[in-house]
Amino acid sequence: MIEDWKIAIITVASVLGGILVAGLASELYLRLSSPSFEVKGKHCYVTGGSQGLGKAIAKDLARRGAHVTIVARRETLLKEALEEIKACALLPTKQQNFHYVVADLTNHQDSVRAIAEAVEKQGKPVENLFAVAGVSNPGMFIEQTEKDLTSVMDVNYKGTLFTVHEVTKRLVLGGIKDAHIVLVSSTLGFFGLIGYTGYCASKFAIRGFAEALRVELQMYQIHVHCYFPGTIFTPGYEMENLTKPQITKDIEGADEGMTPEQCSRGLFRGLGRGEFAIATDPITLLFRCGTRGVMPNNNFVLDSVVAVIAWVAFVPWRVFVDYTVKKHGDAIKNSKSNAECKSKAD
Repeated sequence: MIEDWKIAIITVASVLGGILVAGLASELYLRLSSPSFEVKGKHCYVTGGSQGLGKAIAKDLARRGAHVTIVARRETLLKEALEEIKACALLPTKQQNFHYVVADLTNHQDSVRAIAEAVEKQGKPVENLFAVAGVSNPGMFIEQTEKDLTSVMDVNYKGTLFTVHEVTKRLVLGGIKDAHIVLVSSTLGFFGLIGYTGYCASKFAIRGFAEALRVELQMYQIHVHCYFPGTIFTPGYEMENLTKPQITKDIEGADEGMTPEQCSRGLFRGLGRGEFAIATDPITLLFRCGTRGVMPNNNFVLDSVVAVIAWVAFVPWRVFVDYTVKKHGDAIKNSKSNAECKSKAD
Protein backbone atom coordinates (compact mmCIF):
# COMPACT_ATOMS: atom_id res chain seq x y z
CA MET A 1 0.00 0.00 0.00
CA ILE A 2 2.83 2.38 0.90
CA GLU A 3 4.53 1.68 -2.39
CA ASP A 4 1.26 2.43 -4.21
CA TRP A 5 1.06 5.84 -2.51
CA LYS A 6 4.64 6.60 -3.45
CA ILE A 7 3.94 5.73 -7.07
CA ALA A 8 0.79 7.90 -7.03
CA ILE A 9 2.67 10.86 -5.56
CA ILE A 10 5.50 10.49 -8.06
CA THR A 11 3.00 10.24 -10.92
CA VAL A 12 1.07 13.35 -9.85
CA ALA A 13 4.31 15.29 -9.30
CA SER A 14 5.57 14.24 -12.72
CA VAL A 15 2.35 15.33 -14.43
CA LEU A 16 2.30 18.69 -12.63
CA GLY A 17 5.99 19.17 -13.37
CA GLY A 18 5.41 18.36 -17.03
CA ILE A 19 2.55 20.86 -17.21
CA LEU A 20 4.71 23.52 -15.56
CA VAL A 21 7.62 22.96 -17.93
CA ALA A 22 5.31 22.92 -20.95
CA GLY A 23 3.63 26.11 -19.72
CA LEU A 24 6.97 27.87 -19.32
CA ALA A 25 8.06 26.70 -22.78
CA SER A 26 4.79 27.97 -24.26
CA GLU A 27 5.26 31.32 -22.56
CA LEU A 28 8.83 31.58 -23.81
CA TYR A 29 7.69 30.79 -27.36
CA LEU A 30 5.01 33.52 -27.16
CA ARG A 31 7.54 36.10 -25.97
CA LEU A 32 10.14 35.22 -28.61
CA SER A 33 7.75 34.89 -31.56
CA SER A 34 5.56 37.93 -30.85
CA PRO A 35 6.08 41.24 -32.69
CA SER A 36 7.46 44.11 -30.65
CA PHE A 37 4.97 46.71 -29.50
CA GLU A 38 6.68 50.10 -29.47
CA VAL A 39 4.69 53.34 -29.72
CA LYS A 40 7.32 55.97 -29.00
CA GLY A 41 7.43 58.48 -31.84
CA LYS A 42 4.50 56.82 -33.64
CA HIS A 43 1.12 58.28 -34.55
CA CYS A 44 -1.56 56.52 -32.51
CA TYR A 45 -5.21 57.12 -33.40
CA VAL A 46 -7.76 56.51 -30.61
CA THR A 47 -11.49 56.50 -31.29
CA GLY A 48 -13.70 57.20 -28.29
CA GLY A 49 -10.74 59.01 -26.77
CA SER A 50 -12.71 61.72 -24.98
CA GLN A 51 -13.60 59.65 -21.92
CA GLY A 52 -13.51 56.24 -20.28
CA LEU A 53 -11.24 53.54 -21.65
CA GLY A 54 -10.30 55.54 -24.75
CA LYS A 55 -9.00 58.44 -22.70
CA ALA A 56 -7.10 56.10 -20.35
CA ILE A 57 -5.43 54.43 -23.36
CA ALA A 58 -4.52 57.82 -24.84
CA LYS A 59 -2.90 58.82 -21.54
CA ASP A 60 -0.85 55.62 -21.45
CA LEU A 61 0.22 56.21 -25.04
CA ALA A 62 1.34 59.72 -24.08
CA ARG A 63 3.37 58.27 -21.20
CA ARG A 64 5.09 56.02 -23.72
CA GLY A 65 6.08 58.86 -26.02
CA ALA A 66 3.48 58.44 -28.77
CA HIS A 67 1.94 61.15 -30.93
CA VAL A 68 -1.75 60.88 -30.11
CA THR A 69 -4.94 61.81 -31.95
CA ILE A 70 -8.25 61.29 -30.16
CA VAL A 71 -11.59 61.17 -31.96
CA ALA A 72 -15.16 61.52 -30.69
CA ARG A 73 -18.38 63.41 -31.38
CA ARG A 74 -18.40 66.00 -28.58
CA GLU A 75 -15.80 68.73 -28.92
CA THR A 76 -16.12 69.98 -25.34
CA LEU A 77 -15.14 66.60 -23.93
CA LEU A 78 -12.36 66.23 -26.50
CA LYS A 79 -10.79 69.55 -25.50
CA GLU A 80 -10.88 68.65 -21.80
CA ALA A 81 -9.49 65.16 -22.43
CA LEU A 82 -6.68 66.47 -24.63
CA GLU A 83 -5.35 68.68 -21.82
CA GLU A 84 -5.27 65.68 -19.47
CA ILE A 85 -3.49 63.61 -22.11
CA LYS A 86 -0.90 66.33 -22.77
CA ALA A 87 -0.11 66.41 -19.05
CA CYS A 88 0.99 62.75 -19.31
CA ALA A 89 3.53 63.36 -22.10
CA LEU A 90 6.83 61.53 -21.79
CA LEU A 91 8.80 64.03 -23.88
CA PRO A 92 9.13 67.83 -23.64
CA THR A 93 6.68 70.11 -25.43
CA LYS A 94 6.86 70.01 -29.25
CA GLN A 95 8.51 66.60 -29.26
CA GLN A 96 5.14 64.92 -28.86
CA ASN A 97 2.08 65.99 -30.80
CA PHE A 98 -1.47 65.81 -29.46
CA HIS A 99 -4.59 66.59 -31.46
CA TYR A 100 -8.29 65.88 -31.49
CA VAL A 101 -10.79 65.44 -34.32
CA VAL A 102 -14.55 65.79 -34.05
CA ALA A 103 -16.37 63.10 -36.05
CA ASP A 104 -19.41 60.87 -36.22
CA LEU A 105 -17.77 57.50 -36.77
CA THR A 106 -21.04 55.83 -37.76
CA ASN A 107 -20.88 57.88 -40.95
CA HIS A 108 -18.43 56.44 -43.50
CA GLN A 109 -17.52 59.75 -45.12
CA ASP A 110 -16.97 61.39 -41.72
CA SER A 111 -14.75 58.51 -40.61
CA VAL A 112 -12.60 58.86 -43.73
CA ARG A 113 -12.47 62.65 -43.33
CA ALA A 114 -11.44 62.33 -39.66
CA ILE A 115 -8.47 60.10 -40.51
CA ALA A 116 -7.32 62.44 -43.28
CA GLU A 117 -7.57 65.39 -40.87
CA ALA A 118 -5.59 63.54 -38.21
CA VAL A 119 -2.84 62.66 -40.69
CA GLU A 120 -2.65 66.27 -41.82
CA LYS A 121 -2.47 67.62 -38.27
CA GLN A 122 0.18 65.12 -37.17
CA GLY A 123 2.16 65.30 -40.39
CA LYS A 124 2.49 61.53 -40.48
CA PRO A 125 0.28 58.49 -41.18
CA VAL A 126 -1.59 56.53 -38.55
CA GLU A 127 0.73 53.77 -37.38
CA ASN A 128 -1.29 52.28 -34.52
CA LEU A 129 -5.08 52.26 -34.26
CA PHE A 130 -7.11 51.80 -31.10
CA ALA A 131 -10.78 51.43 -32.06
CA VAL A 132 -12.39 51.97 -28.66
CA ALA A 133 -15.60 53.91 -29.32
CA GLY A 134 -18.70 52.02 -28.24
CA VAL A 135 -22.08 52.23 -26.50
CA SER A 136 -24.47 49.98 -24.61
CA ASN A 137 -28.21 50.47 -24.13
CA PRO A 138 -29.48 47.30 -22.42
CA GLY A 139 -33.15 46.43 -22.27
CA MET A 140 -35.59 43.58 -22.84
CA PHE A 141 -35.60 42.67 -26.53
CA ILE A 142 -39.34 42.97 -27.17
CA GLU A 143 -39.47 46.32 -25.36
CA GLN A 144 -36.69 47.93 -27.40
CA THR A 145 -37.31 49.89 -30.58
CA GLU A 146 -35.68 49.30 -33.94
CA LYS A 147 -33.54 52.38 -33.28
CA ASP A 148 -32.38 50.96 -29.92
CA LEU A 149 -31.24 47.77 -31.59
CA THR A 150 -29.64 49.24 -34.70
CA SER A 151 -27.91 52.21 -33.06
CA VAL A 152 -25.67 50.01 -30.91
CA MET A 153 -24.64 48.04 -34.01
CA ASP A 154 -24.00 51.28 -35.89
CA VAL A 155 -21.65 52.62 -33.22
CA ASN A 156 -19.95 49.43 -32.03
CA TYR A 157 -19.56 47.57 -35.31
CA LYS A 158 -19.98 49.95 -38.25
CA GLY A 159 -18.15 52.76 -36.44
CA THR A 160 -15.22 50.39 -35.93
CA LEU A 161 -15.44 48.87 -39.41
CA PHE A 162 -15.30 52.20 -41.27
CA THR A 163 -12.26 53.42 -39.32
CA VAL A 164 -10.35 50.14 -39.55
CA HIS A 165 -11.04 49.87 -43.28
CA GLU A 166 -9.66 53.31 -44.07
CA VAL A 167 -6.62 52.99 -41.78
CA THR A 168 -5.82 49.52 -43.17
CA LYS A 169 -5.94 50.74 -46.77
CA ARG A 170 -3.57 53.58 -45.89
CA LEU A 171 -1.18 51.23 -44.10
CA VAL A 172 -1.06 48.77 -47.01
CA LEU A 173 -0.79 51.37 -49.77
CA GLY A 174 1.83 53.24 -47.74
CA GLY A 175 3.87 50.09 -47.20
CA ILE A 176 3.87 50.61 -43.42
CA LYS A 177 5.03 47.47 -41.61
CA ASP A 178 4.59 46.31 -38.00
CA ALA A 179 1.57 48.53 -37.40
CA HIS A 180 -0.96 47.44 -34.77
CA ILE A 181 -4.74 47.52 -34.99
CA VAL A 182 -6.47 47.08 -31.64
CA LEU A 183 -10.21 46.35 -31.59
CA VAL A 184 -12.38 46.37 -28.47
CA SER A 185 -15.05 43.72 -28.01
CA SER A 186 -16.35 42.69 -24.55
CA THR A 187 -16.78 39.72 -22.25
CA LEU A 188 -20.22 39.66 -23.89
CA GLY A 189 -18.46 38.97 -27.17
CA PHE A 190 -18.11 35.40 -25.85
CA PHE A 191 -21.63 34.65 -24.58
CA GLY A 192 -25.18 35.98 -24.72
CA LEU A 193 -26.98 37.47 -21.73
CA ILE A 194 -30.57 38.58 -21.24
CA GLY A 195 -30.94 42.34 -21.66
CA TYR A 196 -27.99 42.64 -24.03
CA THR A 197 -29.30 41.28 -27.34
CA GLY A 198 -28.19 44.24 -29.48
CA TYR A 199 -24.93 44.75 -27.58
CA CYS A 200 -23.94 41.06 -27.71
CA ALA A 201 -24.60 40.98 -31.44
CA SER A 202 -22.29 43.96 -31.99
CA LYS A 203 -19.50 42.57 -29.81
CA PHE A 204 -19.71 39.09 -31.36
CA ALA A 205 -19.37 40.88 -34.70
CA ILE A 206 -16.20 42.64 -33.50
CA ARG A 207 -14.71 39.31 -32.44
CA GLY A 208 -15.42 37.70 -35.83
CA PHE A 209 -14.13 40.76 -37.62
CA ALA A 210 -10.91 40.73 -35.58
CA GLU A 211 -10.27 37.01 -36.17
CA ALA A 212 -10.73 37.29 -39.94
CA LEU A 213 -8.72 40.51 -40.12
CA ARG A 214 -5.82 38.99 -38.17
CA VAL A 215 -5.50 36.17 -40.70
CA GLU A 216 -5.62 38.43 -43.76
CA LEU A 217 -3.34 41.22 -42.57
CA GLN A 218 -0.46 38.84 -41.89
CA MET A 219 0.28 39.30 -45.59
CA TYR A 220 1.26 42.90 -44.85
CA GLN A 221 2.94 42.46 -41.45
CA ILE A 222 0.10 44.34 -39.78
CA HIS A 223 -0.77 42.96 -36.34
CA VAL A 224 -4.35 42.70 -35.08
CA HIS A 225 -5.43 42.40 -31.45
CA CYS A 226 -8.84 42.20 -29.79
CA TYR A 227 -9.48 43.30 -26.22
CA PHE A 228 -12.35 41.77 -24.24
CA PRO A 229 -12.99 43.92 -21.15
CA GLY A 230 -15.57 43.12 -18.51
CA THR A 231 -17.37 45.81 -16.53
CA ILE A 232 -15.57 49.16 -16.73
CA PHE A 233 -16.62 51.94 -14.36
CA THR A 234 -17.16 54.80 -16.81
CA PRO A 235 -19.81 57.46 -17.48
CA GLY A 236 -21.15 55.11 -20.15
CA TYR A 237 -21.58 52.37 -17.55
CA GLU A 238 -23.61 54.72 -15.37
CA MET A 239 -25.89 55.48 -18.33
CA GLU A 240 -26.14 51.76 -19.10
CA ASN A 241 -27.48 51.01 -15.62
CA LEU A 242 -30.39 53.41 -16.15
CA THR A 243 -32.00 51.04 -18.68
CA LYS A 244 -30.57 47.70 -17.54
CA PRO A 245 -33.36 45.24 -16.58
CA GLN A 246 -33.41 44.07 -12.97
CA ILE A 247 -33.16 40.42 -14.08
CA THR A 248 -29.87 41.27 -15.80
CA LYS A 249 -28.55 42.91 -12.63
CA ASP A 250 -29.59 39.86 -10.61
CA ILE A 251 -27.67 37.49 -12.89
CA GLU A 252 -24.61 39.74 -13.02
CA GLY A 253 -24.54 39.94 -9.22
CA ALA A 254 -22.27 42.35 -7.39
CA ASP A 255 -20.14 44.31 -9.83
CA GLU A 256 -16.43 43.55 -9.56
CA GLY A 257 -15.43 45.77 -12.43
CA MET A 258 -12.29 47.70 -13.18
CA THR A 259 -11.43 51.34 -13.70
CA PRO A 260 -10.48 52.52 -17.20
CA GLU A 261 -6.91 52.96 -15.96
CA GLN A 262 -6.71 49.35 -14.74
CA CYS A 263 -8.12 48.10 -18.04
CA SER A 264 -5.64 50.16 -20.05
CA ARG A 265 -2.68 48.84 -18.06
CA GLY A 266 -3.91 45.27 -18.59
CA LEU A 267 -4.42 45.90 -22.30
CA PHE A 268 -0.85 47.17 -22.71
CA ARG A 269 0.50 44.13 -20.85
CA GLY A 270 -1.32 41.91 -23.33
CA LEU A 271 -0.03 43.93 -26.27
CA GLY A 272 3.49 43.72 -24.89
CA ARG A 273 3.18 39.92 -24.74
CA GLY A 274 1.91 39.79 -28.31
CA GLU A 275 -1.52 38.40 -27.40
CA PHE A 276 -4.29 38.41 -29.99
CA ALA A 277 -7.23 37.97 -27.59
CA ILE A 278 -6.63 40.00 -24.45
CA ALA A 279 -8.56 39.52 -21.21
CA THR A 280 -7.86 41.40 -17.99
CA ASP A 281 -10.17 39.70 -15.47
CA PRO A 282 -10.67 36.06 -14.35
CA ILE A 283 -14.26 35.68 -15.63
CA THR A 284 -13.35 36.85 -19.13
CA LEU A 285 -10.30 34.57 -19.08
CA LEU A 286 -12.61 31.61 -18.45
CA PHE A 287 -14.88 32.55 -21.34
CA ARG A 288 -11.94 33.30 -23.66
CA CYS A 289 -10.38 29.90 -23.08
CA GLY A 290 -13.67 28.00 -22.99
CA THR A 291 -14.94 29.45 -26.28
CA ARG A 292 -11.69 30.12 -28.11
CA GLY A 293 -12.45 28.18 -31.29
CA VAL A 294 -9.43 28.55 -33.58
CA MET A 295 -8.21 31.90 -32.30
CA PRO A 296 -4.50 31.94 -31.34
CA ASN A 297 -3.57 30.80 -27.84
CA ASN A 298 -1.78 33.15 -25.51
CA ASN A 299 -0.21 30.25 -23.67
CA PHE A 300 -1.31 26.88 -25.05
CA VAL A 301 -0.85 24.97 -21.79
CA LEU A 302 -2.42 27.57 -19.48
CA ASP A 303 -5.27 28.18 -21.93
CA SER A 304 -5.96 24.44 -22.12
CA VAL A 305 -6.05 24.05 -18.33
CA VAL A 306 -8.35 27.05 -17.96
CA ALA A 307 -10.55 25.71 -20.78
CA VAL A 308 -11.15 22.45 -18.88
CA ILE A 309 -12.06 24.44 -15.75
CA ALA A 310 -14.39 26.61 -17.85
CA TRP A 311 -16.18 23.65 -19.46
CA VAL A 312 -16.95 22.29 -15.97
CA ALA A 313 -17.94 25.68 -14.54
CA PHE A 314 -20.15 26.60 -17.51
CA VAL A 315 -22.65 23.80 -16.78
CA PRO A 316 -23.93 24.99 -13.36
CA TRP A 317 -23.69 28.60 -14.50
CA ARG A 318 -25.90 27.94 -17.52
CA VAL A 319 -28.40 26.03 -15.36
CA PHE A 320 -28.48 28.95 -12.90
CA VAL A 321 -29.07 31.53 -15.66
CA ASP A 322 -31.82 29.49 -17.32
CA TYR A 323 -33.55 28.82 -13.99
CA THR A 324 -33.37 32.50 -12.99
CA VAL A 325 -34.82 33.69 -16.30
CA LYS A 326 -37.67 31.14 -16.27
CA LYS A 327 -38.47 32.01 -12.65
CA HIS A 328 -38.56 35.67 -13.62
CA GLY A 329 -40.96 34.84 -16.47
CA ASP A 330 -43.26 32.92 -14.11
CA ALA A 331 -43.28 35.85 -11.70
CA ILE A 332 -44.35 38.20 -14.51
CA LYS A 333 -47.16 35.84 -15.57
CA ASN A 334 -48.43 35.52 -11.99
CA SER A 335 -48.29 39.27 -11.54
CA LYS A 336 -50.36 39.83 -14.68
CA SER A 337 -52.82 37.12 -13.67
CA ASN A 338 -53.31 38.65 -10.22
CA ALA A 339 -53.76 42.08 -11.75
CA GLU A 340 -56.45 40.77 -14.13
CA CYS A 341 -58.30 39.01 -11.30
CA LYS A 342 -58.24 42.17 -9.20
CA SER A 343 -59.50 44.22 -12.15
CA LYS A 344 -62.46 41.84 -12.69
CA ALA A 345 -63.30 41.88 -8.97
CA ASP A 346 -63.36 45.67 -8.94
